[in-house]
Amino acid sequence: MDEQTLQYMGERVDKAREIKNKIRDLEDLIKYSDEKQDVQITSNGRGCVEIKSLTFRALAARTKAAVLNEVLEEIKLLKQELAEL
Repeated sequence: MDEQTLQYMGERVDKAREIKNKIRDLEDLIKYSDEKQDVQITSNGRGCVEIKSLTFRALAARTKAAVLNEVLEEIKLLKQELAEL
């Protein structure tokens, strides 16, 4: 096996690991969000916006559902990308 082939294969393995880590992180997000009811969006320690379920129960529930649907879609795309590697 020549150096160029070895480098190419290493890059693919690194990319696959990166994708698998992203999938794991997103699956953890789903797993640990089960009992959560509030939705919070943060920006690198520069504050956040929050939808509290005590104040806006229906809005918080719809927002959580929408976010989780998008997370599932992202997982699907990542799995597809991984399969193409």
